[in-house]
Amino acid sequence: MESLKAFKNRKGPKAVINFIILYFNNCCIHGFRYLTRAMLIFFEKFLWFTLLVVSIYFCIVVCLSSIDRYYTKSTHIGLERNYIFWNTSLPSVTVCPMDRLNITFFSDYCRKNGVKGPQKDVLWDFLENLANSTYINFQNIPESEQVDQVIKDIGLKPEKYMELIFNLTYDKTYEPNIMERIRCVDGSTYIHVRQVLTEWGLCYLGNSMLTEQYSSQYFIYGEYPEPNRYEQELSLIQCQVGSFFQRDTQFTLRGFSSPAIIAFAHSAFEVSKVDSNSNYAVEGVMYDLSTEEIVAEDNLEDETTVSMRKCRFYHESNLTHFPFYTRNICQQECRINLAYRICKCIPHFYPNRIANPKKVCDYKTLRSCFPRHSKFFLKLYEENGKHEKPASCYCEQNCLDAVVTIKSIDPMANAKHLLQGIGSQVTVKTWPQTRLKRQVIFSMTDLLVSIGGTAGLFLGFSVLGLVEVLYFFTIRLVWQILGYTI
Repeated sequence: MESLKAFKNRKGPKAVINFIILYFNNCCIHGFRYLTRAMLIFFEKFLWFTLLVVSIYFCIVVCLSSIDRYYTKSTHIGLERNYIFWNTSLPSVTVCPMDRLNITFFSDYCRKNGVKGPQKDVLWDFLENLANSTYINFQNIPESEQVDQVIKDIGLKPEKYMELIFNLTYDKTYEPNIMERIRCVDGSTYIHVRQVLTEWGLCYLGNSMLTEQYSSQYFIYGEYPEPNRYEQELSLIQCQVGSFFQRDTQFTLRGFSSPAIIAFAHSAFEVSKVDSNSNYAVEGVMYDLSTEEIVAEDNLEDETTVSMRKCRFYHESNLTHFPFYTRNICQQECRINLAYRICKCIPHFYPNRIANPKKVCDYKTLRSCFPRHSKFFLKLYEENGKHEKPASCYCEQNCLDAVVTIKSIDPMANAKHLLQGIGSQVTVKTWPQTRLKRQVIFSMTDLLVSIGGTAGLFLGFSVLGLVEVLYFFTIRLVWQILGYTI
């Protein structure tokens, strides 16, 4: 009864004020106890109150500044110069042959589908141009009543364009005869080559750091390509690297029997761009390149988010059509969305294995809509044209990348005779003496130390002070309500 009576008597604003005064008299935060001391005059209490308000204000401002620094300025790109210890990846090369279809596969397909005589020639010309089509030449796809009729006869839908082209194209990385196989070599060292689906159609990629997700079969069917037993029998590497003490390191992607190729030189951490660094060649092409890598600290991914470091790692994809991330792949998705917005469909060479697949353009739409907006699709911005404003497309940088500089491009004279085909050669004669490194300069530990130091500087606050606040307004408050004095 006495406890209950005491509990009732302590109710009301007076009890709350008494409890706060009790906390002020016992807390470890500097200055609060002077607000409740009876011996101090009003002027002294007002002075201490003003000092407390100013201290709390600046404490909050400085702490918020530290939090903002953690989320927006916690990383930077530094410059490294200890080049004698580096192994630098050579740039990649993507080669697109101009002859895509295999005549044997095509003949078997025509026989199974009853395509004969002139229709066979019409279908070959249509599919070959379709396989070589991209933003700069969609208008070259043949259009006629014969094309419409043969497409109707075989029941070819736009969403099956790329699948049919893939099935009629021979992947020459699986060619048993090594002299006719598309291969990437550096002397006796063989470098992994794969068939990839690009904005130029089916091409071949050599000397890349990307995983097998970037392959034509994975893009079209969602399946990894079969292991190439012909490569496994050789001394195979994924990507060629070199160091400062090596000179004139090179490799050659060869084995193309096509009368012409289009070659792209690019970073080993990236894919080719349809709008730049392309070279048409009938005798092959030789690149003299230099490269400067952008690397990252081991703890960069674990201690930061994408928004903090302003870059993405390969596996941090935020894209819809692609299961991995690179900046060029992100720009491809921007083109997909832009094409879908303007032409109401997307080209056939993009992966479309998503929950809600976008409509794939028929060849007539490719011929009519895309040439009128080709510059806008390629650059995502068009000056002095119909589209003055840039498309809404933001792509973060790659956390791991390389800046590739083309020093010279020369034709490979007599390549067909010497290499039994044409190809592309990459040579690096000079190695970088600097490289960029993404580093964490303000970690979570630094944030805690900064906030703790700021609270201690302005208020004398500490971890134990926080525990004291929790204690007073939980356990101590309960006992006080129940009428017990501790």
